[in-house]
Amino acid sequence: MAAKGPEHEEVRLPLIDKLVALGWHKDQILWDPEWKVPKTPSDATKREEGKSFAGFPVDIALFETPERRGDREYVKVLIETKAPDIEAGISQLETYMSLEPRVRLGIWTNGSKNAALIRLPNGTFQQKKNVQLPQPDDDLIEGGKPLCWPDLTPATAKDLTKAFERLLNFVVIGDSRSTRPDDRLNQLCNLILVKLESDRKGKMAPTKPVVFQVWKDEAQTAKKVRDLYDTMRLTHADIFGRKEDSELHLDDATIHQACYELAAVKLIDVGLEAVSRAFQVFRNETLKSEEGQYFTPTPVIRSAVKLLDIQYDDKIIDPACGTGGFLLECFRQLRENNAGISEGDAKAWAQRHLYGVDKDPISVKLTKAMMIVLGDGSTHTQVGDSLRRHQWAKKYPALVPMLTDESFTVIVTNPPFGEKLTLSAADARDAGLTICQKPKKVGEHYTFEKNKYVEREVGLAFLELCYRLLVVGGRMAIVLPETYLFSKSYLWLYDWLEPRLALRGIFNVPMEAFQGFCRAKTNLYVFEKKAPVEKKA
Repeated sequence: MAAKGPEHEEVRLPLIDKLVALGWHKDQILWDPEWKVPKTPSDATKREEGKSFAGFPVDIALFETPERRGDREYVKVLIETKAPDIEAGISQLETYMSLEPRVRLGIWTNGSKNAALIRLPNGTFQQKKNVQLPQPDDDLIEGGKPLCWPDLTPATAKDLTKAFERLLNFVVIGDSRSTRPDDRLNQLCNLILVKLESDRKGKMAPTKPVVFQVWKDEAQTAKKVRDLYDTMRLTHADIFGRKEDSELHLDDATIHQACYELAAVKLIDVGLEAVSRAFQVFRNETLKSEEGQYFTPTPVIRSAVKLLDIQYDDKIIDPACGTGGFLLECFRQLRENNAGISEGDAKAWAQRHLYGVDKDPISVKLTKAMMIVLGDGSTHTQVGDSLRRHQWAKKYPALVPMLTDESFTVIVTNPPFGEKLTLSAADARDAGLTICQKPKKVGEHYTFEKNKYVEREVGLAFLELCYRLLVVGGRMAIVLPETYLFSKSYLWLYDWLEPRLALRGIFNVPMEAFQGFCRAKTNLYVFEKKAPVEKKA
């Protein structure tokens, strides 16, 4: 409970009344009990874990919204009235704000005199005296000295993840231009790509201010970011070619907030672990379970890629790549297993050896963004329907030269699957998928009627697509429902597999791995493509 005394009666209570008069909702203001700032980083960790911790009591804390009151990620302003004078008050605020990184503004007041400490985007503080109390909609972000590339610092996975979460929440709650979930995610991806481009340019010209930072005001910040986006659209038509990408469809305030959150971070130099964990914020938002698309857990991805033993000469594809988890892990393991490979050679390898396709444009954009961060293997990641090859020439011309039969040595994928997710008999016929031909039992085995096609689950159609794309001796790791190889209703599948693919391993994927996304029992299957059997004359 807040201490009661002359300072409480003469300063704090009148101050709370003034804040309410300025428009702050009473549920945005926390003063009884007092907000506690962790005394050390170790105490901060204890707080995050929900444990008791040692803390400095703050007289008044203001939060972003009434709903976020008490949430450490949304504490916005700290107000102190205890310190005896301005110098002591500012010193105290700097200590508190250093330990409470989400606070943008600290205010000291004794009722007649006051001062403020403002956190700048580069992490430093600016002092101001005789300031007014803030209103809830005041812009508390100030630019300070323009940031150049050497001023930027790497972020931890944890910091980056939290920044992405806050940015997503900011758009969901406050952006008036981007209101549909799919549009929000698409525009946030665009914004992250602008940040990456700003980093790239900054790294090449380290003495010039980077574009992606807080400028004079919201309007100027947004204009600079929009101008860079428009330039990117001209040079990256493969990423920004859709109608939805004709402009950066976000409020100036959202762009300004994004610059505040990410300006001081070297996003382009963040390691694989950090960027993968951070982008999972967006991955989880793109999940569409009704379409059979599920996020593949990291342990499954790593195990699958390790089993395939990626070599420098391998050419790799994921024909249902989602947000690129398998491709990114192939790149990571290739670099890990070849310690002497230079950054330039790794980038060149990614550009020549990694390929991905997915129907969802936002997923593909996320894959490209992550590939750019990690070394740029984004060149051969395309939007398209990899199953319906009869549609490629008209709808997805980039797939025609890319998905050539017998052109990949490795395939690793978790295709969409589900009872209701099927490929029609007509599409199967037009795509020439033999796995969709009607099976007919003859004795102990099955034959397939060449001119009769049936509706099949998409997962099985992907199995044949992967077979066709592999070279002889090529290897495949694919996540599929357990029923395909362990149910009597799929006995015909063994006869389809026998002349085509040698089963090299079956690995159980615990149902808990997909908990929250999918309840189907799945296995990871490893196959090797057989040489065709020559028919006797």
